[in-house]
Amino acid sequence: MSVGLLVYLAFAFGVLGFLARDELRLRLMMLCANSLYMTYYFFVAERPLWDAIFANTALALVNLWMIGVVLIERTTLGMTVEKAQIYRQFPLLSPGQFRRIMRLAHILELEDRKVLTVEQKPLSEIFYMVSGSVDVTKQGATFTLEGPRFVGEVAFLLSRPASATVVAATGSRVITWNSADLTNLRSG
Repeated sequence: MSVGLLVYLAFAFGVLGFLARDELRLRLMMLCANSLYMTYYFFVAERPLWDAIFANTALALVNLWMIGVVLIERTTLGMTVEKAQIYRQFPLLSPGQFRRIMRLAHILELEDRKVLTVEQKPLSEIFYMVSGSVDVTKQGATFTLEGPRFVGEVAFLLSRPASATVVAATGSRVITWNSADLTNLRSG
């Protein structure tokens, strides 16, 4: 095989990588292209082109690091059993997105009833009932809802006061987020 063919193969992998819509596929194709370019630079001249090999090695190492980041973002590897169970209740989030919001969260096991929201009052927290129940009082009517469910999400998303008073039952598992932290995460 001609050494010059390596450049064309590297170019083909680069084109395939740039045509890929999936970040992992792009990075793997570019890693193949880098490897082929490094091989070319090693054999093309009488002596290896060490500067070009070094530059491509640095790019390949950065790319390998980012491939690891992408893989972690896509897997539940390293999640505790508890967080993996909670993650299954958030089917629209990738594992990486879930990890980011959970860094801001506090998980509570309620020993007593807890008022989560008060009708017509602004919210400083948003809640997710992992398990248990809540008593909801809205415009004088009271009813009970079972978890899993969000509490205060509409008020948070619309920047409005709570539309109901919600009290979590004793023994409920609740995740809380500070509203300001979530706003910063959303805008940043």
